[in-house]
Amino acid sequence: MKAILYKGPGNFDYEEVETPSCPKNGVLIKVISVGLCGSDIRTFNSGHHKVKPPFVIGHEIAGIVEESDSEYYKKGQKVMLNPGITCGKCKFCTSDKNLGNQCKNIVVPGMDFYGGYAQYVALPEVGTNPKFLHILPDDFNLDLAPLSETLASVYSTHDFINITKGDIVLIIGAGPLGNLHSAMAKIRGAKKVILSEVNQPRLDKAKRFDFIDLFVNPTTENLEEIVNRETDGDGVDVAITACPVGAVQEEATHYVRPRGKVLLFGGLPHDNCHVSFDSNLIHYKELQICGGYSFSPDSFKHALDLIVDGTIPADKFVTHTLPLSEIKRGIEMTRTGEAIKVILKPWE
Repeated sequence: MKAILYKGPGNFDYEEVETPSCPKNGVLIKVISVGLCGSDIRTFNSGHHKVKPPFVIGHEIAGIVEESDSEYYKKGQKVMLNPGITCGKCKFCTSDKNLGNQCKNIVVPGMDFYGGYAQYVALPEVGTNPKFLHILPDDFNLDLAPLSETLASVYSTHDFINITKGDIVLIIGAGPLGNLHSAMAKIRGAKKVILSEVNQPRLDKAKRFDFIDLFVNPTTENLEEIVNRETDGDGVDVAITACPVGAVQEEATHYVRPRGKVLLFGGLPHDNCHVSFDSNLIHYKELQICGGYSFSPDSFKHALDLIVDGTIPADKFVTHTLPLSEIKRGIEMTRTGEAIKVILKPWE
């Protein structure tokens, strides 16, 4: 089969690899659509401690059951894989606080077995049940399904940052995650969503979404003045950093009201992940600062439902579909802001 073979940081190519067989009690998925994810781009460029080359990565996988040795699935069904395959047994999985994303035994396609930048994925038994491999309607467009993985991590964090009716929310970063945070904020009842982005083409792309009220490029406008104007000088109720920039995380604390919340959502490069905060600012304003990462099986199911039922306009997020062989073009389009979400097609 054809696949993108990762050979080390900065070294990956479209080439022939061995076609897998259907695992015992597992499923062989014919990959129709796979999302180009920022975390995979980081792995391609810089490596990942869990990915040992040569390897096939990619985890936002939608396709059709090609062969099944599982009681739950049959050939021809459309499916979307939840790539966070949790154990269901550890203290986080069994917690009543929806902590499955912190599972210590999690199995991930593209890390623990060959992933989705390929024509087929051999899904082992551990992931072959309705909790992880979701059957989709026959008429559903598989190009939209991979967005559910991105949305799931956003959905999960909105469960605990608790945006409420009437809140004013600042989102910093207009990539897929930032735009999805904007959508979820409005679904949760936010009165106003302010989106800040330094990349003008990326900011312009976000103007297709009617759930964002104000668009700001802080390289040409004063974000702090705009926040003060829109909040009568109080600050926003919630600020979300949806970009991997430490300075932005520090700046976000200046934009929120007393007892406001700051969600640090964009992971930073491992060699540059230390951020300095004004401790007195946090202390006297009584700020809540929290991180947000990944999702539980329940959050993934809710996110997928929002896409299938059309609550989230996935077709507006998926701006480009490309043959898998053009992955490097897709990475560049993502980097420049030309694309919001790129879907790769292994059979084109």
